[in-house]
Amino acid sequence: TPCTAPFLGTAVAFALAAESSVILLIFAALGVGMALPWLLIAVFPKTAKLLPKPGRWMQWVKPVFAIMMLATTVWLTTLLKNFVSHDVFLVLAVGLSVLTLGIIGKVHGRKALFLSIGGFLVLAAVVGTTLILTADRWVNKLPQDHQWQPLTQQRIDKAVASGQTVFVDVTADWCITCQANKVGVLLQDPVFTALGQENVTRLRGDWTKANESITQYLKANNTFGVPFNKVYGPGAPDGITLPVVLSKDKVMDALEDAREQ
Repeated sequence: TPCTAPFLGTAVAFALAAESSVILLIFAALGVGMALPWLLIAVFPKTAKLLPKPGRWMQWVKPVFAIMMLATTVWLTTLLKNFVSHDVFLVLAVGLSVLTLGIIGKVHGRKALFLSIGGFLVLAAVVGTTLILTADRWVNKLPQDHQWQPLTQQRIDKAVASGQTVFVDVTADWCITCQANKVGVLLQDPVFTALGQENVTRLRGDWTKANESITQYLKANNTFGVPFNKVYGPGAPDGITLPVVLSKDKVMDALEDAREQ
């Protein structure tokens, strides 16, 4: 999730790159953390009275959370296209849809099945039509992204030695925070214009799939997850590490500091 990615994502990535004992320790800590509210209630039973009482309001809460879970499932399924062929992805998507409708029909009967299909089609039509008709009001058209070179330490060293400012962007398609940084900062002025200058070299490391060279670069910078952004230059040969959640001011300041000697 966007709110936990800078912390949970880094912890998970660190654990997966470590030894088995560290993996167990990290995930055990995550489990305890998630269970902590219920453990506190078990220790202090009177606090259970502060929880909302079950009632008719849950009839509205359950569908809302179900839709959220369904949307998450759809999003996670679309990420598979980066790892499997188009045909396999299509078969998986169709199979998942048929399985979902089959479960609905088996558990709740044909009427619920037809209502689910009809409701989905109506909802898709309404949402799609609304988005198309109102696109000019809410869509902020983004510019075409710059051309990026693949990230390597050799390219960093060569560019800095020639007096260039280097902007490193390590990202992944499945990283929501990475996409937010891209849409909200990297493709927005003044950052977009600054990155397009002739004295700026843009290097991008795509970590969507396992990549040993990018993993080693992250480890060398004492980080274990994405997004990761760093700026190098004559004024900062060792680089300036940017925060996980980018801001225009932070990026512009780092570019300026790296440029100065």
